Amino acid sequence: MKFFATLLKAFTVVCIFAAPVLAEAGSAMSVQEFREQLTDFEAKVDSLQQNPGSAGEVITQVPNQVQVETGTGQITVSYKDFKNDLAQFAAGNTAKKALLLPRLRSYVKTLQEETTAFDDGANKQSQATSKMAEILARKEFNRVRGPSVLEVWLDRFFSWIGRRLGVARTGTWNIIQVMVYGLAAAALGALLVWTVLRLARPAASEDGGREIIPFSPSAKGWRTWLSDARACGTKNDWRGAIHLAYWAGISYLEEHGAWKPNRARTPREYLRLLGTWTPQHPPLLALTRKFEVVWYGDRPASEPDFKEILGELERLGCR
Repeated sequence: MKFFATLLKAFTVVCIFAAPVLAEAGSAMSVQEFREQLTDFEAKVDSLQQNPGSAGEVITQVPNQVQVETGTGQITVSYKDFKNDLAQFAAGNTAKKALLLPRLRSYVKTLQEETTAFDDGANKQSQATSKMAEILARKEFNRVRGPSVLEVWLDRFFSWIGRRLGVARTGTWNIIQVMVYGLAAAALGALLVWTVLRLARPAASEDGGREIIPFSPSAKGWRTWLSDARACGTKNDWRGAIHLAYWAGISYLEEHGAWKPNRARTPREYLRLLGTWTPQHPPLLALTRKFEVVWYGDRPASEPDFKEILGELERLGCR
């Protein structure tokens, strides 16, 4: 179950990063919509002659770029220069506006003229497709078929292996090449399985198979740490009690798989390993600050300080 949970987490991450790409791909406009947008921009530019003060509003209505779906594929049209000229128009004086207005009109006009090339490209593409279909319909091509999906992937895979091993591809594969590539594929498969199992191991360790490193905080159970802390409290040794209570919290988190045991870490390193997004971070932050002030800052401690530490340990989960 832990193995499938790891795979599910990886799939979720891929979906999160793929979502913006899919959203961008679905935002393309048609050529007709692009023409209508340019017509709207043309009317707005013409209105600037009578109402130059509306240039700022026009700028807000112009996107930085748009995706246009043409007959030959999707293209990106940038409005960056157009918006820069509009910004200069809005900030300029009367003479500057008079010089920039024809440039703005020319910019829109040029884009409108270039949209005719979209139709020409689509027509040529359609003619080429029809011609190709006519040729392939002849009887000499009746039994001709393209490679299957499996053949394409196998060819790519063997080509990739060949490049890694420095072996040039030939028209056919001999038995030695097949053996070499088979061994390489087996090694890659073993590496993949080892990686997945390695990633799943921390989650599995929470079920009881945790690693114990001598002298690490978790080598001594958190309940033992806490019991020793309470014993110091009964002797009014509040600094020692706070010191032991802090390490009870560290031992508790380490036992529950928050990080791999390591006896050389500092309190701040434990705090960074936990991550600010986890629910245990606020109580550990409070524990760390109180511990540093009392133990490293050599400040006097009292019973209320120790009770405060015990409260943070309960928030952490030490019950």
